[in-house]
Amino acid sequence: MSDFKPKKLWQIVWEQFKEHRLALISVCIIVFLLMLSLAAPLISKVSGLHPDQQNVFHRFVPMGTRLPFSSIAKERSLDRFLKEYDLEAFINYFETQRFFPETPREDLIYELFETHQQDELLTILSAMPDYPHKLELLKLAKSQTTFHLLGTDELGRDVFIRLIYGTRVSLSVGILVAFAAAFIGLVIGSLAGFYGGILDAALMRFTDSLLSLPLLVVLIVVSAIDLAKLVEHTPLSFFLGNENESMIKMILILCLFSWMQVARLVRGSILSLKEQEFILAAKTLGARDHLIILQHIVPNVIAPLLVAVTLGVGNSILFEAALSFLGLGIQPPTPSWGNMLNNAQEMLQHAPMLAILPGLFILVTVMSFNYIGDGLQDAIDPKAIKR
Repeated sequence: MSDFKPKKLWQIVWEQFKEHRLALISVCIIVFLLMLSLAAPLISKVSGLHPDQQNVFHRFVPMGTRLPFSSIAKERSLDRFLKEYDLEAFINYFETQRFFPETPREDLIYELFETHQQDELLTILSAMPDYPHKLELLKLAKSQTTFHLLGTDELGRDVFIRLIYGTRVSLSVGILVAFAAAFIGLVIGSLAGFYGGILDAALMRFTDSLLSLPLLVVLIVVSAIDLAKLVEHTPLSFFLGNENESMIKMILILCLFSWMQVARLVRGSILSLKEQEFILAAKTLGARDHLIILQHIVPNVIAPLLVAVTLGVGNSILFEAALSFLGLGIQPPTPSWGNMLNNAQEMLQHAPMLAILPGLFILVTVMSFNYIGDGLQDAIDPKAIKR
């Protein structure tokens, strides 16, 4: 007997997908960006950097520069340290040394760290008598600097941490919009394709009317509407009245105008599927319409739908970046690749990297999603599967 074992569909698709080298590399890039965005709070905590932390005295710092903490950053680090350790002995020692006779004893540590450079501070702390937390305090004094891998922008904010948080925002908008648009398009396309007749005509004419509109112009007009005022006295005001208002607004706007291509794709697939023998058999056996759609038709349109989703993510990121660049998308201080480009457009002569870096992130991300879509399309195409 032969040892041949038939392969499962997902195994065939994966083998086909792996042959598309650019698609495989693109998956690695997108996974890396997703991990980077998820780790953004941890990176911020470890590095001591915050995307909104400004220091106008450190504007346009070159790449790879190490700078001393700002007063606010020093105060935050000391607050955390004081909550964790009991420094009564430390305060008593410096109070007896009369370093700052006019300073209240609870503010001695703040005054000491604020008025001395790092080298002077380490010398002073090293000379003090031993007490339980001396090593921790020396470690804190040594860490009173920040490393700016990609330099700073026009307000002294770290470019690297803003790019990471911008990745978080742009990917979130792109992925959420793509999946929401896919769901809306799946519902409308399924209803139009399966039932046909007047319902099909009404839904498709509505879809065609939206497709005929110049999308970017419509998005610019709609994004200028203040949704917070429209829902001011409704339960939705809770979601649109906080710092995430611009991001929620952007997702809603893009969802409203991104489902039409998916709907037509699903409708076309269902028109060819609903006359197949297995659909006629299900109808003959008395299966209800919603069961036929959910159990027989939808699984057969998942493959082209996945391709549409991957391509839709790239388009959503581009539209978000375009609107944010025009000042109508994600609003500062929330960083996104688009508004980082907007902020950098007047600084091209002084700091061109402020525009190059977010533009490069947009280019690589959109190309990666497009290559993934191409790889999926080749992998799930029955004509391309090698027997």
